[in-house]
Amino acid sequence: MTVLWILLVLSFISFALAAAVRVELNSTGNSFDSDRAILMAKGAAEAVLQKLRDPKTFPESPMREEQGAYIFKFDSGEVRVRTENRIDLNNADDKVLGAMFDSMGVDPSTRNALVDSILDWRDPDDVARPNGAEVTDYGPSFVRGKSLPPNAPFADMQELMLVKHMTPEIYFGRVTFDPSTNRHEKVLGLRDVATVAAGGESGNAAIDVNSAPLAVLAALPGVSRDLAANIVAEREKKLFSDDKDLLSRVPDLNNTPAHDYLTTTAGLPNVLISTATVQPSGASKTVRLRLRMERVKKYITYEPLLYIDTPVVKFGGWEY
Repeated sequence: MTVLWILLVLSFISFALAAAVRVELNSTGNSFDSDRAILMAKGAAEAVLQKLRDPKTFPESPMREEQGAYIFKFDSGEVRVRTENRIDLNNADDKVLGAMFDSMGVDPSTRNALVDSILDWRDPDDVARPNGAEVTDYGPSFVRGKSLPPNAPFADMQELMLVKHMTPEIYFGRVTFDPSTNRHEKVLGLRDVATVAAGGESGNAAIDVNSAPLAVLAALPGVSRDLAANIVAEREKKLFSDDKDLLSRVPDLNNTPAHDYLTTTAGLPNVLISTATVQPSGASKTVRLRLRMERVKKYITYEPLLYIDTPVVKFGGWEY
């Protein structure tokens, strides 16, 4: 009987060790696939960046375009990269900033404090706005070797977390519960609708109505979510050719300030969103490549010297 008990205990230990090994192997595999997904997503985003700079790049690439997205198919999975034109926080005025925070459900007092604090961060002086924050409101904190606020444009999105009154819930978004539908809903955060122009020239204050995501359109002054959905529905039928076409097909825009912040002239995107999924594990990772614009001189002739300034899209940094 003692021998049987010993065998039973040894068997139990063997099964437990085998289960632990399987869990460890699965954990290691998932971690490896997550790392591989990040590398795939970054590689695909860089390939799309080169494609935007020179359409003749990678003529034999497995990349294909489908409904506004660049798709890469591999034996080990898939990567989808889409371009987006988001609100540039280095170029947005107080009306855009206020409407953006309203669309995220931020309460009015916090909204006003954030708007003024962002403007105080960017402006060159140390005079605080009514609801803002300057050097005396931050204490001994530094970024890029300067005390806060640096009185300069944002260098990256992560700096927004240092702005007075900013919270992780406002920056990353949050999940709320709607008792009427008995469902949880994701409330978008700042990083979902905005970006910052990195270096070079400032981004464009106007948003391309033919390509901006619904959430970005709904974050503009005078644009409700229903109106943004109407814009998206109309452009899916046919892209807007000019401002007159936009206002005639979406007449509700006529009595709003929204048309001051919209354009039908396709500009360069300011963000690439790259999502890689690895099979068979299903591990998925998303990275964001922030773009910046620079104007370079394209010489036509040297005698006489003639050139034109051409906007060029360049790498601006990664966001995770």
